[in-house]
Amino acid sequence: MKLQGTTLPSKLTMSMGRDLLLWLKCREEVMRRTLILAMIYLLPAVWFLLPVVSDPDIWWHLQTGKWIVEHGSLPVTDPFSTYGEGKPWVAYSWLFEVGMYGLVRMLGEIGISLYTLVTVWLIMLVLHRIIVKRRTDFLYACIVLAASVIAIARLYTPRPWLLTILFFAITLEVVLSLREGEQPPWMWVLPAIYMLWANVHIQFIYGLGLLGLACLSPVLDRVAQPFCHVQPSMVWGSGTWKKLVIVTALCVCATLLTPHHIRLYAIAVELSAQTGMWEYTQEMQAPTFRSITDWAMLGILAVALIQVGWRRSTASFEILLLLAGGASAFRGQRDVWFLVMGAIVILVQKQIGEGRHRTGGVTRGSLVSIGLIVAVGVLCILAHREISTDRIQQETAKVYPFGAASFVEQQGYPGPLHNHFDWGGYLIWTLPHLKVSMDGRANVHGDERIKRALATWAGGPNWREDPDLKNARVIIAKKDMALTSLLQLDPRVTEVYRDETAVVFVPATAESSQPKPLQSAAEIASLH
Repeated sequence: MKLQGTTLPSKLTMSMGRDLLLWLKCREEVMRRTLILAMIYLLPAVWFLLPVVSDPDIWWHLQTGKWIVEHGSLPVTDPFSTYGEGKPWVAYSWLFEVGMYGLVRMLGEIGISLYTLVTVWLIMLVLHRIIVKRRTDFLYACIVLAASVIAIARLYTPRPWLLTILFFAITLEVVLSLREGEQPPWMWVLPAIYMLWANVHIQFIYGLGLLGLACLSPVLDRVAQPFCHVQPSMVWGSGTWKKLVIVTALCVCATLLTPHHIRLYAIAVELSAQTGMWEYTQEMQAPTFRSITDWAMLGILAVALIQVGWRRSTASFEILLLLAGGASAFRGQRDVWFLVMGAIVILVQKQIGEGRHRTGGVTRGSLVSIGLIVAVGVLCILAHREISTDRIQQETAKVYPFGAASFVEQQGYPGPLHNHFDWGGYLIWTLPHLKVSMDGRANVHGDERIKRALATWAGGPNWREDPDLKNARVIIAKKDMALTSLLQLDPRVTEVYRDETAVVFVPATAESSQPKPLQSAAEIASLH
């Protein structure tokens, strides 16, 4: 007979060994998941963190913010263009513009990239919460999150629409929680978010539409029940539904707390009526399916539709949200995010019996590790791509007429100025004393005027009759435009400057100087 004392140590050793192996296996799994998520969160930095500011509209946003800060009020008429001078203009994104100007004043052009990157990460965090709160399958959650990040990558630009995507995602999380029977205490913060949203971007209308649909869908479900298999998540007249209606009403009232008040809704209607933007603005055109972002969006939509087909019943909220998102995304690329949000609601519909507060297999402690890995990755990208304020200025000079604007400023040429649609915002920022002929503010210039200007720059048959061109005292032209070649043969103007990006023309006079020789990017940057 063996003594108990001789078997206990061996059993204890075996138990400790099994525990150690189990612990090591768990740690290995946590490390693997941490690395996968860190790679997903690094995608935006890899995608757009470049030493150049290529967005054409951020510049007039910056100048608007500067104007508001210097004057201590909002502009009532357009202060930046010849055509808009004296005409009413509403800076409906004034808070975004003031914030961006302050950021650039503190950090330089690198502040523009910082705003974009941080806002995209916040969007990802909210989407991640929406997904893992309802689906505990780690691999599935990662695939949905990564596909969503890729699908909306086209929108990783320094625009106020990033804040719209963020605030819409927050609203969606509140709505889904209420529809699932939860009552998140922070849902009462939503009106404050809408007050901020209405001051930074006109697309707060999308958020109100989401809340309105959530309030209306229980009524639609009740009407549709006798005719089809409907599985309502929220009952009309219930306590939760009444709270949602109250929150929605408070959010509507909060959007009136802007300098423009009810007029903001009239502006939204006016902008929606400008259908010409779908022709001349790339972001407003339908997806071309020439990039991975469009195919990722289509893949998300296809999988969502398959899941809808598999289910025996569904609610009107999910179906209508997906249809509205699809209609918006296939009409204009800037609304791809709307489709992605609608598809996510279908893809991560809460599973019965799943834990409510699971984190997709990643502990809160792992979030610190993910943050550190992402921070190191961003620093490596910054170092590898040599991103700095000086480098951004040098590379941006290859995209926009930095040298030409500096030359015009030094020579003191008077206006009016004639410029291309894409360069108007940049010239508003760099030559504030000269009013531009055209810029990206479609609500100022109108569809017909913008189309005429684009036709002129394309060398259309009536380019000589363009009044903006005929009245111009200085022309800053894109080097490779058809109009630039025509002007070189036009005796009415003289070329006085040329570099790798732009050509400057002035009316032909005896005092006109000779064209300057081609300059390098470094020489252009040294003009400032």
